[in-house]
Amino acid sequence: MKHSLLLFFTFFIFSSPLLRAQIISIDKIDTTGYKSKALFNSVFGSGLEVDKQKTTIYDASNTLDMSLQKSKELLLLSSGFRFTYNGPDDILNTGFIHLRYRHNYKNKVHPECYAQYQWDNKRGILYRSLAGSNIRWNNYVHPRFNIVLATGVMYEQEQWNYTAVYDSTLIPHNAPSVQTQYIKSNSYIKFEIKVSDNSDFFFTTFLQTRPDRFFIYPRIANVIKWDVNITKHVGIEFNFNSIYDTHPVVPIAPFYFSFSEAITFKI
Repeated sequence: MKHSLLLFFTFFIFSSPLLRAQIISIDKIDTTGYKSKALFNSVFGSGLEVDKQKTTIYDASNTLDMSLQKSKELLLLSSGFRFTYNGPDDILNTGFIHLRYRHNYKNKVHPECYAQYQWDNKRGILYRSLAGSNIRWNNYVHPRFNIVLATGVMYEQEQWNYTAVYDSTLIPHNAPSVQTQYIKSNSYIKFEIKVSDNSDFFFTTFLQTRPDRFFIYPRIANVIKWDVNITKHVGIEFNFNSIYDTHPVVPIAPFYFSFSEAITFKI
């Protein structure tokens, strides 16, 4: 327990000056009953690549998922940070921190609330902050297969620059950053599959849109995650994320995707 908290605070110290992924690897199938004793879990993933030619390129990523369960309460924290440096140049700098709370979390229908902060310099997101709540519905079709549906509202604030705009004719003169503030509907469908005793698969689709323009400006995101346990404490995690934004805040390509893999350590 002490080592887990030390790991968390170490990671938090490095990521907090900047303070995405809404699927959390430890938020997985659990058909057991409520437990009065507090249960703490954490999963840490890390990857580092260093290439040397004319200059040295560093590519590093870290993720941390934590959960605290007690009686009918569940608190989830997910965070991640990735950077790529080419000598003195900052090529990629992206990260997120996500906090989610679920009450009566084993019930078929229960509430959840969440808050999130993220940034992504490659896409031009200076920051994106949001907070909201959902009504969540779980349907355990099989002990190894769960379908989740959730819907609710959230408040979202974003600030973008024109870094990722390739057509210079679309960039205003002395282009200032663009800030938006909206109340949006937030819905998602999630499939949780326990492939084997050592493997879990998740597929989630999010739909976020303004209620006054529900079918005009939707933002659709897909998250695919596959967790494979090698030992009790070590595993491999594969992630695929995609976003289709029908009306980007700045004129960038509406479709974006990323793929990553990491070694994970469970404590």
